Amino acid sequence: MAKDFKSAVSADKLQEILSKEITIEQFLSDFFNEKGSKPYTDFCRALASYHDEEGGSPEVREFEIIRFGFDTDKLTGEFTCAFTVYFFFGCSGINSDKRDTITWKFKIDAEDLNIAFTGEEPWVSDAY
Repeated sequence: MAKDFKSAVSADKLQEILSKEITIEQFLSDFFNEKGSKPYTDFCRALASYHDEEGGSPEVREFEIIRFGFDTDKLTGEFTCAFTVYFFFGCSGINSDKRDTITWKFKIDAEDLNIAFTGEEPWVSDAY
């Protein structure tokens, strides 16, 4: 199942993107700017949740947005982010990590001043 979440958007930042004072890259960079902020931690949790079924208490500490697309008329877009997932297997004391990329779609609601993110559908492997 795809992961999703919503977050508030400031009216000032929304106006800047609508008037094309800033690019979508700058908007998203500002939105996720501060490590420890609610949007940043919510997004890290959403990324880690893609790996919940792999065990080992997955954690994402940082991410990089590497590709952008945005339709200013519809206020919709998508981006791809790259990140490292850190796993800790408590019973065995083993740590591991792996790199991943996930593409997210988003829609800005100008009336309610929020942005809704929806991640891609996760891969499902068949066990033989």
